[in-house]
Amino acid sequence: MINTICWNARSINTKGALGRLQHLKNVHKLSLIAILEPFSDNSQLNTYKNHLRMDKAYCNLNGKIWIFWSQNIDCTVLDSDDQQITCELKHVVRPSTFLITFIYAKRRDHLRRPLWDKILHHAEYNGPWCNIGDFNVITTTEEKMEEVPYNMNKSFEFIVLQKLVDLRILTFMESSLHGVIKEL
Repeated sequence: MINTICWNARSINTKGALGRLQHLKNVHKLSLIAILEPFSDNSQLNTYKNHLRMDKAYCNLNGKIWIFWSQNIDCTVLDSDDQQITCELKHVVRPSTFLITFIYAKRRDHLRRPLWDKILHHAEYNGPWCNIGDFNVITTTEEKMEEVPYNMNKSFEFIVLQKLVDLRILTFMESSLHGVIKEL
C-alpha cells in the first residue's frame, strides 16, 4: 500500500507546518507526500525532502506543487505543468502500476481549460488513476461558505468532465480536502 497525503499548505513556512507534516508522516507511515502552495522557493525542495526523511522530490515549474516519495516507490513523472504533476507509481513489492495526478488548478475558469484537456488526455490510460488536489471548483452549492449566491454555470465544465472520465468527488471528514478517483 502507498500511504499518501496531499496537503494544500498555503505555506510550508508557517509556524508548526513542517512539524505537523513530519508528525503525519510518522503516524500514518506516509510514503508519498504532495504539498500544494508551499509558498517557498523551489531551491528549498531538497531541504524539505531531508526534513521529511524522504528519498526523492520533484516540483512543477511554478513551484505550486511539490511531491516527495520514499524508496519503496518507483515514481516516474510523466507530465508536469503549472497546474498538475502526473506520475506513474509502482510499489516495489507489487507488480501493478497506476497513475496519480496532483492538481492545483487556476482560480479562473478560462485558465483551467488546459488542465481539463490534460485530464481528458490522461483519462485514456487503461488502468487505475487517481486525481487529487485543489480543483478550485465548486460542484454543489453546499460547498459555498459565503452568503453571496454562486452561479453553478461556472462549474458546469468540470461537472461534465467528471462524467466524461467517470470520476466522482469524495469529501473527507467534512473538510475542504477533496479528491477524485476513477472507479475501477
